Amino acid sequence: MSTEARHHHFIPQAYLQGFATQRGKGQKKQWFTFVSDFREKRSYDTNVRNVCGERDFMRFEIDGHPPTKLEHELGHFEGKACAAIRRVVETGKFEGEDKIIVLNLMALLAVRHPERRENFRDFEERVAKKVISAALSKKEYWESEMARLSDKTGKTYDTSYEEVKARHDRGGFRIEVPRERLIGTELMLLDTVLELLFKRKWTLYTTTGEHEHFITTNNPVVLSFLEPEKVPEHMRYSPGHGLPNTEVCFPLTKHGFLVGRWDRGGHTEAAKPTFVAIRNRHMIWHAFGQAFSDKKKVLYYSPTLDLCKDDKLVENFMTEPTLENED
Repeated sequence: MSTEARHHHFIPQAYLQGFATQRGKGQKKQWFTFVSDFREKRSYDTNVRNVCGERDFMRFEIDGHPPTKLEHELGHFEGKACAAIRRVVETGKFEGEDKIIVLNLMALLAVRHPERRENFRDFEERVAKKVISAALSKKEYWESEMARLSDKTGKTYDTSYEEVKARHDRGGFRIEVPRERLIGTELMLLDTVLELLFKRKWTLYTTTGEHEHFITTNNPVVLSFLEPEKVPEHMRYSPGHGLPNTEVCFPLTKHGFLVGRWDRGGHTEAAKPTFVAIRNRHMIWHAFGQAFSDKKKVLYYSPTLDLCKDDKLVENFMTEPTLENED
């Protein structure tokens, strides 16, 4: 029987433990987080292993290597990164090797996500369909392309132009984009994002209070405009990492929160309860449908800017939180 792990977490379990509570005794201790699920419109308590995972998400088929090699290598790094996160919060210092490791994790989380991967896949599919449409615009174009493909592969393609054209016109083709290609795109983007994260000035906010805890979401690295109302609407909801007047937010644990800006930062600051509430609201607005907290009752500002501390995130944010709703 194969012992190969097929359930891959796109957000590490060790990271989610920073927003969870430990239960049980001895080797049976496990971590549980409180989930506010805005898509399913319900809240529930669950083991961190049950969230932020997909089957074969990082499976990479390449000759000469096991398909789980990339997942294993990333898992090893993620363990080191989450240990660095704990040290940063405990010491109040975001510097040195720990800073390097944490920024690498942030870059990885910024590019590796099912929602973003689907965006990449959809783009590749739309491009492929346009190429097919162009090739089918004239019979001679198609026959020329098939001849070129036959020369390249050594195979003969007998399907007639008329048959392919008719099927294409009625939407009969599904374009499959290999998972390996999508993962490769993510890894190429990672270097660019990491370089830009290093150029920002980072402020570490910490809290030791038992009642003012940060939350995280299934979109923990949030890039946003500082003044979105001054940005053209079609650009407002997808800023680039290199653009001015933007900030990057990343909850480290329930007691630590990073903010990266171009104009100021580079210090550690005690987080006031209002700051915690503001940032929790900000994270909720930018979630991909789920928020995670170590306790049921969360400190946050509601959509109507009421200061709340309760377990009614789903009720108060009845529709799935999106940036469009933030104003």
